[in-house]
Amino acid sequence: MNVFNCCFKTIELELNPPLTYDQLFEMINWLNEMKTEIEEVAIVSAKRHMFEFFMNRFRKSINQLYTPLRYFESDGIVFKRLNFEVKELFYSIRCDWFNLECLSNMNTENISAYKNNFSAEELNVFLRSWQEGKTNRNLKQIVLVTSVSSDMKEVLKDCGAELMDPRTTKLKFRERNRFGYFDSRIYGGIHIRRNDGRLAVIRTDGYDYFREDNVHERQIRKYLRNRDIWNSENSHDKWYEHAFNIYFF
Repeated sequence: MNVFNCCFKTIELELNPPLTYDQLFEMINWLNEMKTEIEEVAIVSAKRHMFEFFMNRFRKSINQLYTPLRYFESDGIVFKRLNFEVKELFYSIRCDWFNLECLSNMNTENISAYKNNFSAEELNVFLRSWQEGKTNRNLKQIVLVTSVSSDMKEVLKDCGAELMDPRTTKLKFRERNRFGYFDSRIYGGIHIRRNDGRLAVIRTDGYDYFREDNVHERQIRKYLRNRDIWNSENSHDKWYEHAFNIYFF
């Protein structure tokens, strides 16, 4: 193994038998002791205990962590923090092992956490903590898709949020995914200001614009409906969302 002294683009891991714990332990130690950079670690499949074993012992700073564990069953394991730094991109299809404390302890630039168990209250704590400059100061974009929909008035409570008209508000953003960068347009959205003036824009509409285009009529109708609920004093009127794509400017 000492012959490898070049940068690793991607290391793909299948944390399943016939891989043994002794072999996994040796592999983790080797990765931790590497002098060269690891661009990306991709855990493509895993059994619960081997995944936990790896996450608890891996210490190497990496640029990207990719865990497309669509059928992964966490069985209640929760990590309060990662023991290694993920600098640029964190992506996980199934994130029930990922909680608010773990998110708050990350300084990653781009985070995508699908099928997580965040409540409206936890989403609100995340937003206010960012707004006050306490956590996640390096964030450029985050996608949070929760298992249960949340009342937006609870999510945005005390954030000074402003619902923007997609017909009159447009921003351009340089997005990042596993394969590179691309430009997207954001029409409308929910604006939140950090104490230092930095802007967060929350997209919940599900419409992607990759070039100059007219706003979809359905997006306008959704905005008008949500605006009525947002301004309503009727506690029976609810605006629920489960997907939050947040851009930071």
